[in-house]
Amino acid sequence: MNLFQWVAITFIAASLMVEIIRAVRSKRMNWAKSFRISIWIAAAICVLNPGIVTRLAHTIGIGRGADILIYVVTLTFIATTFYFYSRYMRLQRQITDLTRYLAIHEAKQPETSLADRDH
Repeated sequence: MNLFQWVAITFIAASLMVEIIRAVRSKRMNWAKSFRISIWIAAAICVLNPGIVTRLAHTIGIGRGADILIYVVTLTFIATTFYFYSRYMRLQRQITDLTRYLAIHEAKQPETSLADRDH
């Protein structure tokens, strides 16, 4: 193993341990936790054996293993950006609705003067 592999495996192992500890502490394993753990395991396998990524790239018609990683990261970034933008817009609408509701229900009634009561 070269220096990069040692550093990467150390980082991946630490991240994987954090995910596993969180999953054990919460006593619930949902699809998101399982997905994150499987991503870390796949990353460790790819770092330890870079030829797997190259063979996968050749299998689907891409020249280099690095290219497939760039494509996957780019598509994941775009999808994540769209997801968080839609969440941001939904939160903005909810804040607007909540503010409108509070403004309507906490609005003070105008005080009537004594002159208005006499009429």
